[in-house]
Amino acid sequence: MSDIEHEHILKNINAALKNRKLYPAGHPAITTAANRAVQFSMAAFKTKSNFIIALVNDALVFEADIIADSETMYPDIIKYMAEKAVNAIIIEKGVSENEMTAFFDILAGPAVTGQELQKTLHAKGIVHMTLKSVQMGKKNMLAIYNGARETVKNVMQEIRMGKLPKSESVSAAVDDITESVLSDQNAVIGLTMIKNYDNYLYNHCVNVSIMSLSLGKALNLDKDELHAVGVAALLHDIGKTGVSEDIIRKPGGLSSEEWEKLKEHPQLGSNIIHRMEKMVDLVARLVFEHHIRYDHSGYPQTTSTLHPFSQILTICDAYDALTTLRVYQKPHSPVEAVKIMNNLSGKHFNPDTLKRFINMIGVYPVGTIVRLSSGELAIVMKVNPDATFSPFVKIVCDSEGANITDPVDTDLAAEDARGRTIISAVNPATVSINLADFFEKEASQKEVITQH
Repeated sequence: MSDIEHEHILKNINAALKNRKLYPAGHPAITTAANRAVQFSMAAFKTKSNFIIALVNDALVFEADIIADSETMYPDIIKYMAEKAVNAIIIEKGVSENEMTAFFDILAGPAVTGQELQKTLHAKGIVHMTLKSVQMGKKNMLAIYNGARETVKNVMQEIRMGKLPKSESVSAAVDDITESVLSDQNAVIGLTMIKNYDNYLYNHCVNVSIMSLSLGKALNLDKDELHAVGVAALLHDIGKTGVSEDIIRKPGGLSSEEWEKLKEHPQLGSNIIHRMEKMVDLVARLVFEHHIRYDHSGYPQTTSTLHPFSQILTICDAYDALTTLRVYQKPHSPVEAVKIMNNLSGKHFNPDTLKRFINMIGVYPVGTIVRLSSGELAIVMKVNPDATFSPFVKIVCDSEGANITDPVDTDLAAEDARGRTIISAVNPATVSINLADFFEKEASQKEVITQH
């Protein structure tokens, strides 16, 4: 479903709720908006059986997409969902205009909440719409990822417009990612498999922050250190706002002059962070050093001692770049990326920090597609610390190569794995498995308790 269809559905739902305050039930101003909402919903039902409108931290989320300016655009939806303690509206295929109209009467009606609200829906014959009232302070893991990406995008847009961005939204995004890492590190690392070419820069910044926070956790950084590393990782490429987009997106090799311009971005990013309020000096230093290698090659040139945390960003930046399709390279599999990086240990990367990184992500990192001795294909979901060659996987294709509708969770180290072992890693380009879609679906089913 397109963003335009999202907009039409939300616009008509908001209009109906607004008009319900002004007119009695059944008034044409309400029923017309209800009819339009149902009609625009039909497009969604061509490919799915339902869709979800959620309220997360005073912002609307349509499926996995955070709706920009939702407080301004759709205030009545937010108002009534908040008043009724409703966190999600699920609209199912088969919904009728009568159900939609009755739903507006209930949502804009007397203060009924929780289970009583859902009972009222059923009593009115509304069977294709469900209201969920979950504990506030919980966020969908995918919404956290998408929210962080929007934060990076907004920060960069503000810088390009000559504005100095606020640090609060960045800090909040890093807090949420940190909670995700602490809640289910493997699941959130799986989201780094989201490799959207058009949004590469924003996705890359979020991916590096996720990996850096995970590595920082493995290195036992304290709370403040971990936060600084997460913020620096999320903002490590903001200096690219000072580099021409023609250079950033150039499909061929860069000229020597263009390359020198690109190499300015760590210094530019550090300068921006120094000017932002409530930013600790460590963040600016890590951004400045993220392209300086362990042997002091790279850029910017410096003879100063590097901060030990800068290698966290350098390693995670390299891993995500290696595993991503770029205009000048095909993506490497996670296993290949680790091999390449291991060969550069002691040169580009601090050997001790790199070793901790490799131990963290495992022999077969999360997101690796593997072929099993049974002939089946599986996706690595979790590192098994007691059996590094036998991770937790989800079997997604049978031995004949057919997709499995409900992927099977399997611990390859357990007895019920029936002797399955990993034969080899599989190049994602050779199979019909969309890793980004797979991990988006996984993450959409996981909630994280957040602190703000």
